[in-house]
Amino acid sequence: MNRKLRNSATAVGSSAATAAALVGQAVPLHQSGKLADAETLYRQALAAHPRQPDALHLLGMVACQTGRFTEAADLIGQAVAAKRDVPDYHANLAYALQALGRSAEAERAARNALRLRRPFPEAANTLGNALNAQGKATEAADAYRAALRARPDYAEAEGNLGAVLRSLGHSAEAEPLLRHALAGNPNLTEARAALGLTLLDLGQADEGEMALRAALVRRPDHAAAALALAGSLQRRYGDAEPAYRRYLTLEPADAEGWNAFGLALQGADRIERAAEAFARSLRIDPKMAEAATNLGTIRRLQGRTVDSVELQRHALDLRPGYAAAHTNLALALQDLGDEAGAEREFTRALDADPAQALARFNRAILRLRQGRLAEGWEDYAVRFDSGRLRPKRPFGIPEWEGNGLAGRRLLLWAEQGLGDELMFGSLLPQALAGFPNAIVECDARLVPLFRRSFPGTMVRAPTRQSTDADCHLPFGSLPRLLWKTAPVTLPPTGWLKPDPDLAAAWRSRLDAFGPGLKVGIAWTSRRITAERRRSYTALEEWAPLLTLPGLHAVSLQYDGRQEEIASVEGRLGLRIHRWHDLDQIADLDGTAALMANLDLVVTVASSSGEMAAALGTPVWRLGRRDWTQLGTAARPWFPSMRCIHPDEGDGINGAIIKASQLLARFSIGDM
Repeated sequence: MNRKLRNSATAVGSSAATAAALVGQAVPLHQSGKLADAETLYRQALAAHPRQPDALHLLGMVACQTGRFTEAADLIGQAVAAKRDVPDYHANLAYALQALGRSAEAERAARNALRLRRPFPEAANTLGNALNAQGKATEAADAYRAALRARPDYAEAEGNLGAVLRSLGHSAEAEPLLRHALAGNPNLTEARAALGLTLLDLGQADEGEMALRAALVRRPDHAAAALALAGSLQRRYGDAEPAYRRYLTLEPADAEGWNAFGLALQGADRIERAAEAFARSLRIDPKMAEAATNLGTIRRLQGRTVDSVELQRHALDLRPGYAAAHTNLALALQDLGDEAGAEREFTRALDADPAQALARFNRAILRLRQGRLAEGWEDYAVRFDSGRLRPKRPFGIPEWEGNGLAGRRLLLWAEQGLGDELMFGSLLPQALAGFPNAIVECDARLVPLFRRSFPGTMVRAPTRQSTDADCHLPFGSLPRLLWKTAPVTLPPTGWLKPDPDLAAAWRSRLDAFGPGLKVGIAWTSRRITAERRRSYTALEEWAPLLTLPGLHAVSLQYDGRQEEIASVEGRLGLRIHRWHDLDQIADLDGTAALMANLDLVVTVASSSGEMAAALGTPVWRLGRRDWTQLGTAARPWFPSMRCIHPDEGDGINGAIIKASQLLARFSIGDM
């Protein structure tokens, strides 16, 4: 060896020793958290020996600890290149690569670490993270389990295992793992968020939301926790706007998030803002069929039906066979008067998805409106699955299909709201004539009326579980059995019987008004949505009727509306009668006694009109034609009811004017 080479070798040996010494000085500083001082010494070591592997690796670890993952991956990668047989180098390279989202490279590095050392719990945990990020959840679970076998107290790996098991649908298995992990390390934010999601899966919403809120306190930018919390609040309370806004502040480019927010706003009947959310979702992702069909639905509710049709067709271009878009297109075509096209689209929705209950329900309404009873009632059987009605009551006994009862006892039970209960209840006289041993369950407020109307029948409020019946049938299924074809058998007029003593007392009170017609009125509903708004009115629109000579108006507006009434009374200089000692929501027996003494009831679509008609009081129902007319000019449920429709293009106030003109020509003997 020549002198020059010998001097070079001596210099290299000296620089390596210097670098090693500097690394030795840096390590205690590094371990004590003095990262800047340690980094200075590591860099000096690399200046003395540029490929010193420990200096490269440890400087890379400082970069990891200070969030400089690109630099960390580069430095630790150089350490691996300089010395490939150190498992810690590979494991920490995997960690840095995974932090950068380079999961496939992180997987390779973690597997290299495990080839060099096994067991190696930290490398196994990082391998699990890399696999999970690539959608290999089952393999990730195996990696986390390997980490825990090597180190049973490894809380981070246990939390990760719980989270991945939850993603695989094993929430019951995940819950105890996540709880145990958090007991070991309460600072595991991801595990806390995963616990919140798991508890929501298991129906423990209160605790689940609490866990998600706790995760957001620790990490306000945890988008997944914010989205899950918003979804839970929306499902439970129907109003999660602040929670969705928090999520969308974190993820403003999430088209699915804007779409979910739009659905929440639509559910809260905030139609204009829902339209904005769906439109923004489409701007972010123009190919999102869900946002297109949802925006189309809003346009229909806004009265922009042609725009709605275009959006639904666009959604179907984006996703051919999209059952929800076929259903929504059908509704828009129906609004345009194209009933054949609407039925075709409902059927296409069902061809694409036979479980699309909303399409079948709406097709039922269309067919019933056309008087196609057998087909309509068959489709109407899915009403409880459509999402448009209250859920079906659970029973431990079978639903009756209309075959012979053969000694079995039938339970007939009321469904939906009070108005529907009375409408479908109009078939009870026919049903009970055929099945006199049946039990009737109805709204508790109706029990006295129904007992009086059906003497000898067991009538009661809804029970939790029937123990004295063998089969059941909801009221809304009676027409499928009894009204299969038109013309139907009309119920008896005045099948609902008021209390005679109460009726006599109310007769005296009304007689005190003196001569003239006693006319009950109901003009709106407690539940006004964008979809229902055009079926209702404001009291001031009733001025043409209220100001008719000799008319005594009686309010049947069960929710009071005292300020609205007082305002109209003051403006028109008249009296609309109501009584503070009659609660028209709670006291239906008293309300029925009042209604039975009225000369006429004029009402929009309202349970007040249904009750008055069931009592046999003459009723004029104001509104557009609807399915409950069953293709006829009247409503066969109530022989004493007359339907008054506004002219095409008019609002309900057009029907009020018609009713006023008719009433002006009639005397009490003509009605």
